[in-house]
Amino acid sequence: MVNVFAEQPFGGNPLAVFPDARGLDDATMQLIARQFNLSETVFVLPFAGHPTLGSAAALRDERGLADRFALEIRAGVIPVTQADGVYTLSANPPKRHAADLSRADADAMLGLAETDIADDPAWIDTGSEQLLIRLASRTAVLAAQPEPVCFKRDALLRPGRSVAYIWYVENDVATVRMFTERHGEVIEDPGTGSACANLGGWCVLAGLAPLAWRIEQGEAIDRPNVLYLTVDAEGRIGVGGRVIDVADGQFHLPG
Repeated sequence: MVNVFAEQPFGGNPLAVFPDARGLDDATMQLIARQFNLSETVFVLPFAGHPTLGSAAALRDERGLADRFALEIRAGVIPVTQADGVYTLSANPPKRHAADLSRADADAMLGLAETDIADDPAWIDTGSEQLLIRLASRTAVLAAQPEPVCFKRDALLRPGRSVAYIWYVENDVATVRMFTERHGEVIEDPGTGSACANLGGWCVLAGLAPLAWRIEQGEAIDRPNVLYLTVDAEGRIGVGGRVIDVADGQFHLPG
């Protein structure tokens, strides 16, 4: 078990990693994940930065990997590096399409004033597509209170998945929040590497490279996470964070 994007013990976003899941079927893996009651437990996964970096750290320690290696996941082969305790993944090139959402609708969805919306919402995809909305101030990011009915409708990617990532940056420090809809409620994620990669994609498409930003997430729910976003002059996106070991052991299956 590790905490990802953690700058101090008990910070970050917790994750359970099973390095060897051979012989486990989908139903068993779901039951194990429910036992841990975490946002994510890793066996085999689609792209998401939090479990990718957490898995990378766990596997590097267990298998004695070098500081540069790659993970092959459903989103493709993801290069990972480790330097001074920071694990960094290389994200895919971005794709973008316009959102069918006006700034007025966005402010109503987020419980904000229209002047708090700094740019037109857009769907960005570097591996996990999400709705990105740039806000006009850090205060606005922290004040957002998504309205569940509007959020489910206006942040809809596909049936059963509504997601939005809001952000503001000043002096190379970005304040961000990530929301998803689940069973009629809007849930906030404390640390989201895939959305950080999409923020990098937004910057690439906006011509803002090169850059190096500190991404602060989780403040509004008192679960501080720190991510590191880099975009080089060629538009290559890196998402990094520290990973703290919390526990290790064996999981006993019935029979």
